[in-house]
Parts: sequence; C-alpha cells; structure tokens
Amino acid sequence: MKFYLSLLSAGALAAAGCASDARSNDLCEAAPPRQSNGALPIGQAWSGTDVPFGSAVSKDGQLVAAYYDAERYLTLATYDPDTQRLCHKRLASRFAGWDAHNALVVAIDDADTVHVAGNMHASPLVYARGPLDDLNAVRLQPMLGRNEASATYPQFMHDDAGNLLFLYRDGMSGNGSWLLNIWNDGKWQRIGALFADRDAKGPVNAYPTAFVKDGSGRFHVAVVWRRTPDVATNFALTYASTRDFRLWDVGGQRVNGPLSPETMEMVDAPGVQHGLVNNALLQISRSGKPVLLYTKFVDGQKSGVVAATRVNGAWREKTIVAGKTAVKVSGGGSMPGLPVFRFGETRANGDMHVSAVIAGVQTELLLDPDTLMAKPWQPDVGPNASSARAKPMPDVTLKIPQGMDKATVRKVEVRQNGMDGPTEGELRWFAQGVNQDRPHVCTEQAPVACKPPASPLLWVPAPD
Repeated sequence: MKFYLSLLSAGALAAAGCASDARSNDLCEAAPPRQSNGALPIGQAWSGTDVPFGSAVSKDGQLVAAYYDAERYLTLATYDPDTQRLCHKRLASRFAGWDAHNALVVAIDDADTVHVAGNMHASPLVYARGPLDDLNAVRLQPMLGRNEASATYPQFMHDDAGNLLFLYRDGMSGNGSWLLNIWNDGKWQRIGALFADRDAKGPVNAYPTAFVKDGSGRFHVAVVWRRTPDVATNFALTYASTRDFRLWDVGGQRVNGPLSPETMEMVDAPGVQHGLVNNALLQISRSGKPVLLYTKFVDGQKSGVVAATRVNGAWREKTIVAGKTAVKVSGGGSMPGLPVFRFGETRANGDMHVSAVIAGVQTELLLDPDTLMAKPWQPDVGPNASSARAKPMPDVTLKIPQGMDKATVRKVEVRQNGMDGPTEGELRWFAQGVNQDRPHVCTEQAPVACKPPASPLLWVPAPD
C-alpha cells in the first residue's frame, strides 16, 4: 500500500494495492476559470477520511499541492499564476483510503526542488523529489535507504541557518524513535535520533509538538510520552529547547540526545489512564516564554484543557476549560471525539486567543500567558486590533453531498516554501471524519459513507 517504487518488485507492488503499470496521468493544460470568490479548482480529491494534504508556494508564486485523487493515488498538482497552467502528476503510491495518519507534506528548497513525503503509517517511507519546473521528473526514491521501513509523521522544517530538515518516526506507537535528516549538497544526511524509544521502564514513544522557533533562533518542543499503542498509556508531558538539534537545553543543563522522559524538563506527569492525549500544542508568548496546551482528566475525572508555562523557573499548570464529562481516551488509531483546541492570535497586550471543543461544546478564551488566567474572548477592535490588520480569507463554500458520515470542510494553510514562509492561502475540500483508521460503513443514515463521492479540491489564495 505504501512503498518505494524502486524497492519493490512488480508483484509486490501489485500486492500493495498499486499496479506496476499505474497510469502516470501527467497533464498540463490551461487552468479552469476561477470561481467568483477567487477560488481555483485544482483537482478531485478522495473524501473518505480526514487526512491532511500537503502544499507549498515557491518564491515566484507557483503552487504545489499533494493530495489523494478520486482513485486514491498520491497526486501532485502545480499551478503557475503567470502562465495560468495547471499540471498534474500521479505517483505510483496508492492510499488505502481510511488511515488518517497518512498525511502528506511538501517542501520547496532554495534551488526550487520539490520534496514530497507521506502515505505511510508504520510502513516504508514514501518520498519523492524533483525540479519545480519539470513535474514529470519528480520521482519516488529512497531518502537515505536505512531506518525507512516503518515510517510515520513526516515533517519538513528549517534549522536556524535555513537548511532543509526532515523529521519522522521510525517504529511503532509505543516503541518508536524520531530521526532527523538534513538536506546538504543535493543529498540527505542523518543528523541523528531526537527522541528515544526506551526509558528506564521499557519501550516508549514520543509524540512531539511542532518545533517553534523564538526570536533568538532557539527551537522549543514539548513531548507527550506513551508506553503502548493504546492512547490510554500516555503518561507524561515534557519540554526542552535546542539551537542545533544535537545539544539540548534542559533546565539550564546541556544534554545530548536522544531525549527520553528522564532527560527532559517534566511539565506534568498524570500517569497512564488519566486522559492525557498526544495532541499538545506549544506557542511562544510575546515575552518569550513557552506556553503549552494539552488535555487530561481534571476536576474528578472530567476532560479538560490545561495550560502550562514556566513561573520563577518551575512549570505551572492550570485548567482553563473543564468539560462536563470524561471523553473516552483509550484504544488505538485516529480517534473521533477527542477534545481539540488551538491557539489563535496573540494580542498587543500579550493575551493569547484559545479556542477549545470538548464533547461538542466550544469555548473561546483569552489567556494571559504569564499568569495563566483566562477570561471570555471578545473581538479585538480599534485601530491596533490584530483583526483589523489581517484581511479575512474569501468566503468559499463547498456543498457536502448527502449520505456521508460526519463530513466537514477541511482547510489547510498554504505557506511559502511549505514550512515557515508567509501564508499564501488555503486548500479546501470536504472529507468524512476519522474512524479509528477503519473503513466507514454504509448505513441507512449514511448510505455513501463506504464509497464517498470525490470532493473538489480548491486553491484559495490569500487576499492581497
């Protein structure tokens, strides 16, 4: 199902669910007319489950999108606004259709080489690269050719010097090591393991937040640790920072990687079976302090959203949203219904907008990152308001067909270079909700859930 074309025989390839003579489906043509709101249709996308697509915009404004087409093949689309040409290339990698872990990521390096990875969950690394100006030359290939048999969670990013990095997990949930590669002189090289696959008690698996760089060039990360594939065995939340991903600052001490729960700063250790979810978020406040959001059981086993930061050199945590009941936090796969939350804008006074949903109840707050005091959110108004400075995205609607299972409109931010450049717009499509990575079943209430119609995939540029 997920593989390197160069590493599998034709027989193994067909067995994986992608015939060896799969159509390349290369095509360049005049782009279709934009919609009245400015949105550009760029393809038809699989809508079976909520799996993230990848995207990037080059320095000269060309869009690259990676998505699963209507027949579930990993497909690349490029759009050049100067020529108004839309190109497609189907790669010989086919999505089974239901595993929400199989996210796609895209990066464009300084030489305008396109890098694409995804369609894997504890399976062989799927990676392709080639020149932006020749989509037909983008090819599936190994990255280093080692520690690539059981990959998950691909992520491209830049170090402080602007070098392209690639981070992924090698191994399984509950027993996996996180590896980091660097793109140097036209080839990938291994930096090393960032997070260990064992602690003093046995196998573990790190679930890191995205790395966040502060104004001094230091990268910050928090990690939820798990002992088995069961999400209920998440047991601790830790933190560290680094400048080079080789040496780490842990409470003022210099520590060599790979990091383990014992060698990072302990933020919170609720233990197993205490509702800790591996979806923590990290943001840097205006004063330069790391601020964390995460979920665990609070107030007598109710699901809650907790904020944490350093106060006088020690970590302090405070519940900012408490649900009415405990949401089930156990089992494996991509689980529906877990609490979700996000950081919004940071205001001029330093307050941070936090949005949270627990058991369908949405809460909007303003969080003081220094005191962790929260108050109800109110719109930011006045000439210095962040909302007044940012133009809203165009009002683009997608009609979701009847008969699907919990389908919603998906929005993915599109950034220049695919990682940390300015926001250039969004990709939008509709898709069914996650179902613990299992196929959706057609029912009387959702008669097309098992064979969902394709969704238009729209490129929505940011307003000028």
